[in-house]
Amino acid sequence: MGEAEGKKDEADYKRLQTFPLVRHSDMPEEMRVETMELCVTACEKFSNNNESAAKMIKEAMDKKFGSSWHVVIGEGFGFEITHELHHPASA
Repeated sequence: MGEAEGKKDEADYKRLQTFPLVRHSDMPEEMRVETMELCVTACEKFSNNNESAAKMIKEAMDKKFGSSWHVVIGEGFGFEITHELHHPASA
């Protein structure tokens, strides 16, 4: 019974991690939606390799929206992010 319960808990955890959640963003709506789709695609494609998923996202974001993107994927760590509001992309 313990093993079956453990598998159920793991399945519930994975189900919770299958959709993006944005709490706050100053990105334009179109950019935000495109970024979320890119993140979902990368995480599905590299479900067992966070480093490859992060690399794919960063390269796509740098190419599409200009350089300076940082991508962090993983679990069990903390971080702090600072940014400039409405910073214009370089040409």
